[in-house]
Amino acid sequence: MNDAKMTIRLPGASLEFARRYAGAMGITVTDLVVRYFERIRATFSDGDIPASVRDVAGIVPRSIDARSDYHDHLMERYG
Repeated sequence: MNDAKMTIRLPGASLEFARRYAGAMGITVTDLVVRYFERIRATFSDGDIPASVRDVAGIVPRSIDARSDYHDHLMERYG
C-alpha cells in the first residue's frame, strides 16, 4: 500500500473523542480513519453515491427539481 500523509482540522472535542474511541478499540486514530473511508468505499456501487451518503451530504440528484418539489410540498401543507 502506498501511504500518503493528510492533515485535517477537527474541533477539539471531536479529536478528543476520536482518540478515546480509538484507544478503547485498541487501534490508532489513523486506523480509525482508514476503516471509516474503507467502509464508505464499500458502499459504492458502480461509482454511484449511495442514498445514505447522499442524504448525509445533502446532495440532490440532478433528476429532481428540488425547488418545484419543495413548492409543491408547501402548497399541500399550507394551501
